[in-house]
Amino acid sequence: MNKPLSQILLPSRFQVITSSQNQVVQRLERLRRSKVAREEEGHVVVQGIKTLQELGSKGHHRVRTIGVTYDKEKGTIRSPALDVVTSVQQGEDNREQLSRGSLKEQGLGVGGKAFKADQYIAVSRKLTTRILGTDSPAAEHEVWAEVAIPDHSALFSTNRHSSSATGSKSSRGSTVEKLLVFDQVSDPGNMGLMIRSAKAFSWSAGWQTPGTVDPFNDKVVRASRALCLDFPMKVGGRWTELETFLKNKEMVPLVADMVPGWISQQEGGARESMSTSTTLAAVDPYRLLWWNWPSSLSRSKIPEKIALIMSSEHHGVDGRGSAGESNVEKKREKDEDRVAKKRLLGRAIRVSIPMNPAVESMNVAAAATAMMWELNRVLDSQGKSKSSFTREESMDLQIFDRDA
Repeated sequence: MNKPLSQILLPSRFQVITSSQNQVVQRLERLRRSKVAREEEGHVVVQGIKTLQELGSKGHHRVRTIGVTYDKEKGTIRSPALDVVTSVQQGEDNREQLSRGSLKEQGLGVGGKAFKADQYIAVSRKLTTRILGTDSPAAEHEVWAEVAIPDHSALFSTNRHSSSATGSKSSRGSTVEKLLVFDQVSDPGNMGLMIRSAKAFSWSAGWQTPGTVDPFNDKVVRASRALCLDFPMKVGGRWTELETFLKNKEMVPLVADMVPGWISQQEGGARESMSTSTTLAAVDPYRLLWWNWPSSLSRSKIPEKIALIMSSEHHGVDGRGSAGESNVEKKREKDEDRVAKKRLLGRAIRVSIPMNPAVESMNVAAAATAMMWELNRVLDSQGKSKSSFTREESMDLQIFDRDA
């Protein structure tokens, strides 16, 4: 009797699943749909062989399941699914040779670019599309995986002198110097792009406040190219916690905000630069604009440890009112958070991107990208200057004071 086609084309470690009622398929669907499930399981589903390779190269992501799209009726497997299948087959062959001692004699071992996981499954395009939840049908030979969410909790300890002895490898011994705070960012595409930009510009970490989309939402994962798994994030961080964290880490909060009217009105006339005592004719449209600058800080340079708060374009920096809460404890927490946020925003430095007046506002992901890039540039120039800033260098900051 001939072997089924699936057994001929797939390594023995692969389980072929054809039913949507299969427990593995249902669990993976639940991970995609439910934040509660992701929190309980501690895993998330990622798509694409390149994403899987990048996560694997970092060495700190445990993979529970690797799946490939497989049509046993057609009887063929092509790349990228073929790359995974070949890797698993080579691993089986190596183990067999090791058991016979042939590899041991050559001083070789099992490793290389193997796609390692606890289990391997093969499913149809229809089931792949269902697992991934994509709008369009999955590719014929797609690859995806169920990956563990790293634990970065040690990095966000609110203790003044906290130790990073525990937590993921990426957070051990790390410090937070540039923090990106997500305030009521509800669009997963924007969230994913902001994470991707923050990672690209080497920002330290992120902080998700209440009202912001789950950073491990399936659309965030796709938009960030799974970098949400490699970017330390405080998930569900309350404003009271953030206030304490910034204070203990001696970080200065910056709030991205629109250029206020009292500054816009000065664009056609003269103003006094608070950093140089030099009169300038107008706002420079190619540099960030600073206001609400505290008197306790030097006006010749920006603080070295900063937390940039990016708010939803729709709701704005002042946000929306908290919905009614029947639970007494939760209502108390929301009230405390509201007060802490107001207090934190009140003492934060405001930073704005000068724009063409014909444009009302910028997309929050675009604004965050521009600001992080420019803040990196200014901080880098400050770091390279070993002596105090010269008068010409200090003009890099456009600082406005309402009472000037």
